[in-house]
Amino acid sequence: MTRTTIFLSHATPEDNDYTRWLAGKLTLAGYAVWYDLDRLKGGDYSWNKIESAIRNDSARMIAIVSNASHRKDGVRNEWDLGITLEKHLPGFVIPVRIDNFDFSQMPITLHRKYMIDFHRGWHAGLIQLLDTLADAAVPRRDVVDPAAAKAWLPSLPSDAINWVDRSETLESNWLPILSLPPALETTQILSTERQIKVTDANRRLPWFEFGEQIAGFAPRAELVALFKDAVPLRALSAVDTESFVTGGISWGAQPVSVYDATYRVEFLIRQARDLAMEAAGLKHYELSNHRLIWYVPSGLVEKDKVEFVEASGKRRKKQLAGTSGKLKVNWNYAVSMHAVLGDPRRIELRAHIVFTGADGQPTESVSRMHQLRRSFCRNWWNDRWRGFLRAFLALISKGSDVIMLPVGGDRAIQIGALPLTFLAPRALSDGLDLAEDEEILLDDSVIGDEQFDDESLVDDEEEAI
Repeated sequence: MTRTTIFLSHATPEDNDYTRWLAGKLTLAGYAVWYDLDRLKGGDYSWNKIESAIRNDSARMIAIVSNASHRKDGVRNEWDLGITLEKHLPGFVIPVRIDNFDFSQMPITLHRKYMIDFHRGWHAGLIQLLDTLADAAVPRRDVVDPAAAKAWLPSLPSDAINWVDRSETLESNWLPILSLPPALETTQILSTERQIKVTDANRRLPWFEFGEQIAGFAPRAELVALFKDAVPLRALSAVDTESFVTGGISWGAQPVSVYDATYRVEFLIRQARDLAMEAAGLKHYELSNHRLIWYVPSGLVEKDKVEFVEASGKRRKKQLAGTSGKLKVNWNYAVSMHAVLGDPRRIELRAHIVFTGADGQPTESVSRMHQLRRSFCRNWWNDRWRGFLRAFLALISKGSDVIMLPVGGDRAIQIGALPLTFLAPRALSDGLDLAEDEEILLDDSVIGDEQFDDESLVDDEEEAI
């Protein structure tokens, strides 16, 4: 009798996802695969069918070793039978590890065998396994029907989300930079003072220091007035902004590269953004990398809700702050903003949640803030985050299509208040209308009043919630 089957011995249901994946990959490679999740039907005496498949049909058994499988008597029985067959079928059992299973706990029957490690990466393990099967000359088909591999996948529910053949507009988290002030104004420092510190008095306008000059988008007279009580300045000249960003410039003996010029203009945009967020009544929170994110404090708007228009044109309201009465903690939607002068010129936004106390101040414990982020909001999906972003933009733009970042005089950086969109050639079948905004409550059951080690966790700028 010719043995043509590869038997997958695994723990059900714990290892089903991996086993289905492996069965599909082996089928695509031309091998015949057997595992009990698919083959056993109601009323079958399971061990009889399993034993018959191992003894009579299988060319190899892949022992899927995991923290779950090594504890199951049925799986251990399959492995024992496989090792018994190795007396006349050398190499019959091929152990593979799929999680952080401790090798010291390996059953004695498999202890001396080489184990292929999928825990370091499923595809890397698959390459080793296919090489092993090829070396053993396990029979396989020359022509493979992809539909046979698809059969290993679990059946999808009737309301499952699938690809559909229609285009779809995707909304990004990028805002277009519509325009920069046409000129970069320069002034000369008339004293020996350098590396001028930012103070409450001089941070009212965006500026940067370069060599013996201070430059910004504000009119030169305003820059001179800004520093009049601390550093004497003399108005110099103006530089075309577009030429500065795209070609750099030489200021005296010091050349400014395109990279440096871009960085400095992005720095001015960042200052203008911070000033605009303050003026809008937002509060800032400093991340571990010293960047600021801006959050909507409780009570800034009536009932903490902002009206906005979603991409479909429907007008909605979204709550941007809320409270957990049990834990006496508030959640506040926050955004970090990063200017990019590449193509397209844009402001990249990232969403955050800042937790504050009854006094409105951010939670002091960094680790507790981190734990709250990971524990709460775990069921907030993309539609809710898109609503948050649209409501936030409506708030800081005051309902306009343009966000103005004043830089001095009557000049401003103009930012589009609607996210950039992109057209995808295919879409997903989940085009359900969003429900009207509901009251957002924190899940008080997720986290208790336990103490956290402040040094064990740090804030992460990339954290979405």
